[in-house]
Amino acid sequence: MSTAPIRVDGVTSSQNALLYETVNVVEGKSILRDMVFSPDHRFIYLLSDKQVTRLPVESCAQYDDCSGCLGSGDPHCGWCVLFNKCSRRESCDKFEEPQHFNTKLDQCVDVTVSPSNMSVTSQPTQLTIRVQNVPALSGGVSCVFDDITETPGDVTARLVTCMSPSLRDLSQQHGEKRVVKLSLRSTETGLKFISTDFIYYNCSVLNSCTSCVSSEFPCHWCKYRHICTNNLQDCSFQEGRVSGMEGCPQILPAGDILVAAGMVRPITLKARNLPQPQSGQKNYECVFHIQGRVQRIPAVRFNSSCIQCQNTSSSSGESKVCAEREVWALSTALFSAPPPQCVSLNKMLTLQGLVLGFGLSVWF
Repeated sequence: MSTAPIRVDGVTSSQNALLYETVNVVEGKSILRDMVFSPDHRFIYLLSDKQVTRLPVESCAQYDDCSGCLGSGDPHCGWCVLFNKCSRRESCDKFEEPQHFNTKLDQCVDVTVSPSNMSVTSQPTQLTIRVQNVPALSGGVSCVFDDITETPGDVTARLVTCMSPSLRDLSQQHGEKRVVKLSLRSTETGLKFISTDFIYYNCSVLNSCTSCVSSEFPCHWCKYRHICTNNLQDCSFQEGRVSGMEGCPQILPAGDILVAAGMVRPITLKARNLPQPQSGQKNYECVFHIQGRVQRIPAVRFNSSCIQCQNTSSSSGESKVCAEREVWALSTALFSAPPPQCVSLNKMLTLQGLVLGFGLSVWF
């Protein structure tokens, strides 16, 4: 296929032309040099040896967003703001009025929302939406939250305020956050002309202190209630509020904890930030999971960094004893003697964690 330069919009031979689109006209055929525009200059007629083709001088409708439209370099196209479309100037209603029809890439509509997120447990909140590069919105706008709801917007200059819906009944299947598309709809055209993301977050689905306080959202851990919340008033005691990783209760890593079979002895664990039980609350206990059975043993908190499981034993009435001395590794369920084939599986003993009688679990 032959090609020939086509000079558009007064580009002279001393200037570099901008190639903004390549169109196949007649596959495998050469285009003749004889070309002519239609009287309204909307089309160009192209000739091959056996065919006449009428081709639009623009195809603005192929661009579905402002950046694609104005970034294409097509001199015939601009962004029709309130109709949210790429079109020729004369195809945009009120194109002669300021900012109804934009032609430069830096004139694309921009939007910011404050606040940009809220908790699913919050009451409806007033949002302030700042929009730029839009015409006067005196005709009115509304705020559309996906398929959830649509609320009226109040317009002051380039600011729009509207109320967000409450998502108190949002199910936990959405996880820590749900991204909702927030759009502005023009009352004048009935069309959405700008959209952005608005986030609803749910602290309550985070079930450990570390995941809670490391969230990108303002979540806090209540270590006496073992819950994650965005509302500090949910914590039973002020000293039980945790907002950073350094305040999370945790068991510090240690090597294997060994207990000889048939022996009873306490197990002391190093910890960090173990809270002092408050008035009316029970003390700590250690919870052992032994082959599907749960054994609870009282524990003593010496201070915030040390706790001891009392009277711990590795014995089991269902166990098969293969040697007089059997040693159990509680943290890894390994043993040092006798060989594996001599030990019944129901004797494997692991220490899962610590549980406060008032609801706090400290897992390690």
